[in-house]
Amino acid sequence: MPFSILHLQQEDIPPSLEIYFLAFQNPHSLACWPRHLPTVREWWENMFRSELHEPGAQWLKAVVSDDDDDDSIGGGTGGEVVVGFCKWRRFEEGEGVGTELPEWPEGADAELCEETFGEWARRHGELMGGRGHWCAGSQLMRWGLERADQEGLEAYLEASPEAVRLYERFGFREAGRTETWIENERVRPGTWYRNLFMIRRAKGAG
Repeated sequence: MPFSILHLQQEDIPPSLEIYFLAFQNPHSLACWPRHLPTVREWWENMFRSELHEPGAQWLKAVVSDDDDDDSIGGGTGGEVVVGFCKWRRFEEGEGVGTELPEWPEGADAELCEETFGEWARRHGELMGGRGHWCAGSQLMRWGLERADQEGLEAYLEASPEAVRLYERFGFREAGRTETWIENERVRPGTWYRNLFMIRRAKGAG
C-alpha cells in the first residue's frame, strides 16, 4: 500500500494523538500519561496545536487512501487515513535548546515528567552544543535526513530501546543515555526505563 507524505494540519491532530498513544506503550509513557483522563488528552492536543507553527518546525504525516468505510484510525470515510506522523525541528547555528518545561496536566505524573523530560532536554543541549542540526516509518525519516544532508547538518533524536535498531539503519549512533526507575499506580512492579540520545553525523563528515 503506497504512502504519501504531507504536511500535518490542525484536523489531523486527534488521530495523530491516537497513533502516539498506541505507539508508546512503554513503562515511561504509561506512567506519565494516563490515557483515560480527558485532561491528559486535552493537554496533548493543545501542545500539538501550539507547536504546529513553531519556527523551524515541520510536522509531517504519512497517509494512505481509504476507499472503504472501516474503523481505521484517522479515517474510514473514503478519504485519507493518517497512519503515522513526526515532527522535525531545524535548529540554527548558535541556537540554544530550550529547557523550560510546561505545566503538566492534571492526573499526569508531574514528578516523573519533570525528572525525565527536564534531563532529556538538558542532554539535547549538552550533546549538540549550539550546532545547527535537524531534530526528529521510513519515508517520514528520509524527509528530514535528505534536508539535513542537503544542508550538511547533523540530525538528533531521542529513542526508546524498541526503536534503536530502526534509527541505526538510518545512520544514527548512540551518543548517551539515561536510566530512570519507573513505578506508580499505573506501572507496578517498578522497572528501569532507558532513553537513548542518538546523533547522525553530517553527510561527508569523517
